[in-house]
Amino acid sequence: MKARHVLLAAAALGFAAPASAELELRRADIGHLPNGLTVIMLEDHSFPVVSVQMLYKSGSAAEVTGRTGLAHFLEHLAFRGSANFPNARATELIYDAGGEWHGYTAMDQTTYFSTMPRDGLEQLLKIEADRMARTVIDPASIDAEKGAVITELHSYENDPAGVLQDAVVRTALQSHPYGSPMAGYVSDVERLTIDDARSYYASHYAPGNAVLAIAGDFDPDAAKALVARTFADVPARAVAIPHYTAELPNRGERRIRLNGPVERQYFQLAYPAPAASSPDFPAFLLLQQILAGTPGLNPRQSGWSGTRAVEGAVLSGATNDIATWLPATRDPFLFVISGSIDAKADQLSLERDVANRIAGLRGRAISAAQLADAKKSVDRVLREDVQTTEDAAHQLAFFEGVGALNALLEMPAHVEAVTPADLQRVARTYLAPDRLTLGWMVPGDLPTEALGAGMPKSSPDRAGARVTSAATAQPELRRLSNGLPAITQPSALSDTVTVELLMSGPTSGGVHPGDLPGLDAIVRSGSPGNLAALIGEAVEASRGGSIPPEPKSEDPETRLQQLISKQIGESAAKAPEPLVVIVSGNVDAARTLAMLDQQLGKTKFGKLPEAAPAKVRGPDIVRERIAKPLSQGGIGYVVEGPAPGTGEAFAWRMLLYVFTHDYSGRLGRSAITQKGIVYHIYSSQRTDGHRTWATISTGVDPHQADAMEAELRTQLSRLASDPPTAAELEAARNHLLGRDISAAQSNDELAAKLAREFVETGGLRSHEQLRAMLQSVTPADLANAAKAFAQGTIVRVDVGG
Repeated sequence: MKARHVLLAAAALGFAAPASAELELRRADIGHLPNGLTVIMLEDHSFPVVSVQMLYKSGSAAEVTGRTGLAHFLEHLAFRGSANFPNARATELIYDAGGEWHGYTAMDQTTYFSTMPRDGLEQLLKIEADRMARTVIDPASIDAEKGAVITELHSYENDPAGVLQDAVVRTALQSHPYGSPMAGYVSDVERLTIDDARSYYASHYAPGNAVLAIAGDFDPDAAKALVARTFADVPARAVAIPHYTAELPNRGERRIRLNGPVERQYFQLAYPAPAASSPDFPAFLLLQQILAGTPGLNPRQSGWSGTRAVEGAVLSGATNDIATWLPATRDPFLFVISGSIDAKADQLSLERDVANRIAGLRGRAISAAQLADAKKSVDRVLREDVQTTEDAAHQLAFFEGVGALNALLEMPAHVEAVTPADLQRVARTYLAPDRLTLGWMVPGDLPTEALGAGMPKSSPDRAGARVTSAATAQPELRRLSNGLPAITQPSALSDTVTVELLMSGPTSGGVHPGDLPGLDAIVRSGSPGNLAALIGEAVEASRGGSIPPEPKSEDPETRLQQLISKQIGESAAKAPEPLVVIVSGNVDAARTLAMLDQQLGKTKFGKLPEAAPAKVRGPDIVRERIAKPLSQGGIGYVVEGPAPGTGEAFAWRMLLYVFTHDYSGRLGRSAITQKGIVYHIYSSQRTDGHRTWATISTGVDPHQADAMEAELRTQLSRLASDPPTAAELEAARNHLLGRDISAAQSNDELAAKLAREFVETGGLRSHEQLRAMLQSVTPADLANAAKAFAQGTIVRVDVGG
């Protein structure tokens, strides 16, 4: 109140009237100090006062999981004192001079502002320079200030609208840090430490992360010199650059319902809203005016949770307290409609009423007269946003802090330029029903029982028990009485059993192994005691018959594989028949073979389908488009290789490893590690028992598709001109030998590995046989293979219209 009395006295003494009747923000002077501090000055001599605002472009959004509330906690600590203004001396000096001070933490900023008589400017600048460079974070104050902050957080819990708002915002924003409450979660604040506070202060309270705004009665040249002198000893230092997770698009309506000690039903409807710097923001401001009447853009005046609808607005009368909230933010945030109804009122009726009112703005353009009236109202409110030097300093710093000062200064012109079509487009874009998040808080008891909490602690030392276990026995291949091959694979790791029937063609209920084109597998797993039943289930499933080719998929990844399969030209038997039966796990070979013979000993079995006629080399590229606005398409590669099980086939497999494997290989290192074109590259050598194919596939964003295709071509060409080295060959050999040992441990994996070996060799292959085969491959073999390897077909699936 002291500051207000000073202002009244100054006015009574008859100080010079301002040159204009308003604080025109466009007159502001903007500059930067060598240390990176942004300085904005707005000279005005209406009253002999000066207002200073220091804003740091770090708020709750800059926090990390587990340390929410840190920005707000540091704000509290910073008010306690600095080297030259200890023990809250700064605030006392301001008060003692008849001034006032404030501070707050929001999503995008932490801000400190104060107003004093004009001769207090130097004092205010010294306070802010000391706060920036020499805030004292005293260990003795941590617990006390933490208690104060937690008490503040608990006070918010008494506000049902505030509790509901936090829940709705978190439901609407599931990726972006705006979803966390601005003051943090109590459990996080309880665990904040002095090191947390000091680290945050060091990386955020820096000149390059700050905006200093000065408005009021001062001489600009003298003020600039004073600012430069006061902040000259504040060094530039590294700033924690914000990297906020972008919010994923809402794919449908979301809802949340809370119980609370309330006597009414509170509701909030949240729609996405543009950032303050977005070209859509002026139209949205007008949209809010038409819906409810805008309170303006000054959060100190418009409130932090909403302003009630004005009479005559579209939403007026829906409830007695219906309100809207449109905060100005750096990143896209939310537009919230809130209110309450009686405890026994019908929620659905309220929802339909509000939805119908909003639908009118989406369904038809408003009249020119209605838009003109809305523009006049918004223009008036924008002028009313800035009525004091404190308002001016606040708005200049605030909008510079969110990267939208230019947008604010030009807002009246941008609002005037909005057309009825712009307004309807914005309504359709942002206020769509499938983008709505709707929350209710209704009368009900809160949970009183604490949920069972974990009690994590490190384990004490404990001696392990020695056990003697035999190595897993080698698989055995036998033939049943009808000649059907049967393989048993004991496993010491498992107390279960898996039965796999490898089929000569796609079968209803099969698992369709991707590396065995044209073939299929019926798999059943369970207890060894149910082995007979599992075998019976597999046999019954094998009689399900063939399946028709699947239709063209609208999923890019699936469609890419369909196109690769088409290039392979899969051949399959018309009536799928068993090729081999495999049982892995906790099995006794003799007992298992007896069970298999009992149920399969008279079954007709088949052989590998005849090889399809050799194909003429395919086109250089096959390309299709899925006309949907999907985020990722795909690029693949397929080339036919030698017969399976031969030394040449293993040379191709080693070559494929050299070329790409997961994130590595020549293509992986180039496209992923060095250029970041794609995330992951899958490669496989496929076989139908007669031929082999090397295949490669990856998902690719539309804007990177051309680059990935070019990179694939470049690396294929290089593979032929610069064949693998002896070191690359040795790495591939060691990989394949190692994977022969490590790739299969589960029952399903063991069965799949044995099925692959059977298709390649007609039997089984030992580790030593594999080693001998790989040892026979030379660098010259890889060089010869590389030439043919590079002559395949690129397969590309694009997305979008």
